[in-house]
Amino acid sequence: MRRWLLAGAAILTGLFAVPEPAAAATPVRILALGASITWGTASTDGNGYREQLRRHLADDAGIAVDFVGSQQSGTGADRDNEGHPGYRIDQVAAGADAWIAAAKPDVVLLNAGTNDMIQNYDLVDAPARLSALIDQILRGAPAATVMVSTLVPNRDSAVDARVTAFNAKLPGIVQAKAAAGRRVRLVDLHAGLTLADIGSDGIHPTDDGYSKLADTWYSALQPVLGAGRPWPLFRTDLGAAVQQLTWTDTVAGSLNVGGYCCGLTAMESGRRAELAHGGTYALMYSGNDLSAAGSYSYNRLYDVHLAVTTGTTLTYWIRPQQANGAYVAIDLLLTDGRSLRDSGAVDQFGVRAHPRYQGQGGHVLVDQWNRITVDLGPLAGGTVDEIRIGYDQPGSTGLFRGYVDDIDITRPAV
Repeated sequence: MRRWLLAGAAILTGLFAVPEPAAAATPVRILALGASITWGTASTDGNGYREQLRRHLADDAGIAVDFVGSQQSGTGADRDNEGHPGYRIDQVAAGADAWIAAAKPDVVLLNAGTNDMIQNYDLVDAPARLSALIDQILRGAPAATVMVSTLVPNRDSAVDARVTAFNAKLPGIVQAKAAAGRRVRLVDLHAGLTLADIGSDGIHPTDDGYSKLADTWYSALQPVLGAGRPWPLFRTDLGAAVQQLTWTDTVAGSLNVGGYCCGLTAMESGRRAELAHGGTYALMYSGNDLSAAGSYSYNRLYDVHLAVTTGTTLTYWIRPQQANGAYVAIDLLLTDGRSLRDSGAVDQFGVRAHPRYQGQGGHVLVDQWNRITVDLGPLAGGTVDEIRIGYDQPGSTGLFRGYVDDIDITRPAV
């Protein structure tokens, strides 16, 4: 899962007042609390979801954050956490008083219970034990907001059945506490992952899975930390310091499109330093339309998990180098199979966001940067699973090449 942002979550909002965002000079203290997934086990860099979440908050939302905790793991800029590999709910509870007192958190990201499911430990009382742990955390930090997550899928079918049963109890627990005025919210990490996002050990997410968790936590934090401001779900200028493309030159579906030159056989889509809108890098696309009877190619770019609400917008800049290159647009594939190109969504000119209609609209000019903004309202309630780039030309042949930069997906203020 790639470049941030963005990620969506199924969130049960509380019934309490949302605190104002912290001032820039006062970092929000975030305690990631749990077991090995919190620690970052099985992630390549050891950061798990934490470093990408920190980048989302600091770089995309502009919120100063300080991860806190007695543990340090990973290679990120802020390694502090309270992840204890192997711990069950009761073991987390045994240390929670001291950890909360030392950390003084403003926000707690709680992910606990996976080891109870794996060990088949006191399953009947597991939801009640988690409920008690939430109360314990709030006694130690009564002004904090506790973000309670569901458990991620497990490759062992017996364990996964326990996970499903446990997760089903959490909405009621969170709703009851929120109704009583407690700052508690539910974050559905399970909904964002499939078994393909779980590693070979059957327990821990892959790097892409952890990236989706970061997106989901980040999306869930908007009502808590982003009240009154738009919330960028995904933002990239393709720069060297940001999360890189998930896929390069990867065709998801194609008809009558070959390579631009030099023995290439398909549409290209990759990060280049040749020409950029603002920074140093941009996404280059190229190909060769081989049939006037209709041609298309849709290439995968980013694996994401972004919840779309009413008012969410997609913005990007595009610079085609030939007339055929204007028949190109950013496309979004949702988890339910819907796509932006077929949704009927239009840009600021009233032109459909389908690459075919973008090319026919006359507003995408060759050899200059064109800003495209699309209201994603027709996709509201869905979750973006992949960001793609598409070429779709019904009536002409020939080469096409161009650049896309500064892709942004932003939700409205809440």
